[in-house]
Amino acid sequence: MGSNDVFWNEIQLIEEATRLLEESEYIDKRDYSKLISAYRTLLNQTKKLTKMSDRHQNKLSDLLERISRYVPAPLYKKITQGKEKVEINHTKRVKLTIFFSDIMDFSSHSANMEGEALSAILNSYLEEMTNIVNKHGGTLDKYIGDAIMVFFGDPDYIDDFEHARRCLNMALEMRQRMKELQKHWFDLGYPDPLHIRMGISTGFVSAGNFGSSEHMDYTVIGTAVNLASRLQEYAAADQILIAHETWGFVKDHVICKEPQFIKELKGFSKGVYAYEVVGLKDKLIPQTLVYEDKARDVVIRFSPDVIAPSELNKIIEELLSQRKALSSEEQEDEYEL
Repeated sequence: MGSNDVFWNEIQLIEEATRLLEESEYIDKRDYSKLISAYRTLLNQTKKLTKMSDRHQNKLSDLLERISRYVPAPLYKKITQGKEKVEINHTKRVKLTIFFSDIMDFSSHSANMEGEALSAILNSYLEEMTNIVNKHGGTLDKYIGDAIMVFFGDPDYIDDFEHARRCLNMALEMRQRMKELQKHWFDLGYPDPLHIRMGISTGFVSAGNFGSSEHMDYTVIGTAVNLASRLQEYAAADQILIAHETWGFVKDHVICKEPQFIKELKGFSKGVYAYEVVGLKDKLIPQTLVYEDKARDVVIRFSPDVIAPSELNKIIEELLSQRKALSSEEQEDEYEL
């Protein structure tokens, strides 16, 4: 015990009061002794209460830490800070970007796996995907078996463009991580690769508490949720399909294939446009093709993203004209475009 004791000042006061009592000739020692005794009793009681409070606080912290694993991180933060009303029918209409994913044909995979192996693979998959969700600031709504539902824009709203871009960055990182996990699982003895498929949409939804007075979930419902789910179901292995409105927010951020019009999508009376995401624009390495014309002794390397193949003949004629003007020492048979 020393100056680090939370009651150091009080202990020092009692010791000083005791010393004065022993040395002073003008103090009614009986009354003063009662005062010191009463203060010492009060201090001991306060110490006991503080220890009890510390134990309860540690238990509460441990309990909250456990609960945090069952509640999305952004929502947990708002609840524990008293910013979220924990009551039923407390909803709001908000524009979000919604994400769904699942492991393709997981049921058939699980039929050929032992329970422990299945649990190990599924939990490792969900662990990795959840880390990526948290990294990009998504709100993990729920796990549905091997399926994952995430939304961006609630409870922390930034703007529609940012939400859509974060969601696309997350989906692309998930797809890349899945490729790495396939090799990891293969090395562990599971030969059949697992593939994921993903669907994303943006739109207005109702967000809030749904359920009963005894048990409720904070989730989102609406057409945009259904569309993301259906696009995920429609997607092929390792494919990311995004709705037209989402594409409008990310078209300058990602490269997509030409839109496909899906005439029949479960739950939708009208057809919808969907875009397959190829990758981020600033991350893709330009494709390089080689054109060789042996008759004219020319080899050209070119990027189809920069030069259309239909323009090659015109460019070759120009290069041959330039070659004639060069001396033999300056001639080059290969050009970089």
